[in-house]
Amino acid sequence: QVKENLLSCKMLLHCKRDELRKLWIEGIEHKHVLNLLDEIENIKQVPQKLEQCMASKRYLNATDMLVSAVDSLEGPLLQVEGLSDLRLELHSKKMNMHLVLIDELHRHLYIKSTNRVGQRSKEKGRISSLVKDASPVPLMDVTNLSTPRKFLETSQFSTPGSSSMRETSLLEIKEDTDLDPEENSTVFMGILIKGLAKLKKIPETVKAIQDRLEQELKQIVKRSTTQVADNGYQRGENLSQENQPR
Repeated sequence: QVKENLLSCKMLLHCKRDELRKLWIEGIEHKHVLNLLDEIENIKQVPQKLEQCMASKRYLNATDMLVSAVDSLEGPLLQVEGLSDLRLELHSKKMNMHLVLIDELHRHLYIKSTNRVGQRSKEKGRISSLVKDASPVPLMDVTNLSTPRKFLETSQFSTPGSSSMRETSLLEIKEDTDLDPEENSTVFMGILIKGLAKLKKIPETVKAIQDRLEQELKQIVKRSTTQVADNGYQRGENLSQENQPR
């Protein structure tokens, strides 16, 4: 009786096989459509999220979001006509994103690093004026300043596997959402370079740095000269006031 029941079940299942296959295919299609709809909803929020990331200078998150959104819009969602305006908008943003990153990189390379030196000299100047020491202002100590060259330990440059170590150090860089992104200049510059690499704009970055090098260095000299002149003038004014007879 059991054998007969099993045979009848087998026959019934065999009859229903095409129907079951059709339902199974429909289920897969609906699941795929739902995934696409979820993706479309997420992509529609990308411009707003991108603006927030750019405003808070979370450039790595912004780059990842933008690159993945453009890839989706030009890949699985290419046939969705309703997203054509968004596709054009995000594509143009992706094309211009590297210009913002290059500007930030230059700001940290030339302006932020020299500002630190200027602030130290001002602090030393204030200390010397408080002490009323007539001796010349001490030389600025730049040995402890974190420069891009100190991004890696000096020992890494001499080791045979220095290139691989350099790559891993850049790959390990991640954005910390709790900290100020610009607090550590070297890490911030690493994030910018990583973002530029994701945008595949490293050749353009190198060219921009080479083109702007002379101009930026001249600006450093100009700013430093103005700063030194202002400090010297202020110091002279203080000395002339101190030595005035009453």
